[in-house]
Amino acid sequence: MNTCMALTCLTCEEDIDCRIGYSNRRIQPLAFTCPHCDSSLGITLDISRAPASDFTYHGCKYSDKQSKGPFVGENPFIDLHLDFPVRAGEYVMGNTPFLMAISDIMQALDGDGDGDGDGQKAHEMFQFHSFHLNILNTLCEKSEEIKRVINLYLGKNKKLFQKRAAEFLEEPEVTSLLPEDVNATLYKVVSRAFLPFTVFAHSAEISKEMPKFMFELHPEKLIEFINQLFESNFVTSLHRDVLKVYPRILDAELSLRPALFLDLTDNNGAAKAATRISAQDFSSIKDLYKDIVEILSRQLVIVAGFNNLMHRHDANSFPEINGGKLSDLQKYSTKNLSDKFKYLDDCWYKIELKAFNLDLRNAIAHNNIHYNGTEQNIAYTPNGGRLEQVAEQNMTFLQFMRDVLIAFREMHNLNHVMKSIFYFKYLILDKRAKAGK
Repeated sequence: MNTCMALTCLTCEEDIDCRIGYSNRRIQPLAFTCPHCDSSLGITLDISRAPASDFTYHGCKYSDKQSKGPFVGENPFIDLHLDFPVRAGEYVMGNTPFLMAISDIMQALDGDGDGDGDGQKAHEMFQFHSFHLNILNTLCEKSEEIKRVINLYLGKNKKLFQKRAAEFLEEPEVTSLLPEDVNATLYKVVSRAFLPFTVFAHSAEISKEMPKFMFELHPEKLIEFINQLFESNFVTSLHRDVLKVYPRILDAELSLRPALFLDLTDNNGAAKAATRISAQDFSSIKDLYKDIVEILSRQLVIVAGFNNLMHRHDANSFPEINGGKLSDLQKYSTKNLSDKFKYLDDCWYKIELKAFNLDLRNAIAHNNIHYNGTEQNIAYTPNGGRLEQVAEQNMTFLQFMRDVLIAFREMHNLNHVMKSIFYFKYLILDKRAKAGK
């Protein structure tokens, strides 16, 4: 369903033609920038009383000059839809965001470009996407509940955590407060609450294969490595920082929706460049990407330790690089992120390199970044701040949100590697220690 209307910007009093595509999300906050004066505008669509549509306006109003038929091009045109990327340009009757999304899937399936994309396959893919969106529509109504449950885990009252987690999961409460049982509940909550943002098969495979992988390693050296991670408080503090990211993903949900759609188009470059997002919140989201990449850099320490165990039977033994050799994991942890990859020789874990846009991360960290809301363009200079002129790089807001999503998925996958480390400690090391007493 779509609604077409003209809006008047309250700042410049100029009109904008809008076509609003309907999501199934109950409350749909849509945001855009006035093409006349660059003011931030918004429309909130409430479908609680469907089939009625209730609109509220922010920074704009319903124009007194409504077209009696299709838009004729007198005003700038904007398409809006929460769930799909929307194209910039002139109004074309029938080219709704929904139908253009179907077209994008067909184009992605048409590998040879002869126009014979598999319609049935496209329909199945779209149904798969809709399934995840429907889950997301339900979960977004529970976002505050999910945040509270995660926060309770980070606190001391694990009994209350188990109670509130059971309420969220709609399952019987787990009464055990043993750390392994509390962690089992935590990962069930995280997997359920963030299913639409993740690739479940990847994290499930990690959870299945990690114990097998760990038991193939040198047992004494593996124990030394696990003890080192806990005695230094490295894995515990890292785990807390990982968990603090999940609520921020819920806060970014509106802007992530169109990025999820790119899963269906194989991250098509043309789709990324030509399309936009109908929820603008770049200023509050930009640090999220930087923080996730910083966490990924710390998670690589764990990857490196296991890699050294596999190849050299010692977590602190690194390969020789250019005639030099790192002394231990502590030294590796201090390396710049860009240098860490070269020490992961024939790595056991397939790292998603697309999660690491180091130029973007550096630009955000040094505030060398500028966002144009009208064009939804992000201009950044990784080495900015110097006296000499530095080349500028550009990306769309949609591309940026795609980078956030990919980085989050990699962090989430490595969180499941960390899960196996915790279980090894709880079920093996701690039980051995108790038995020894």
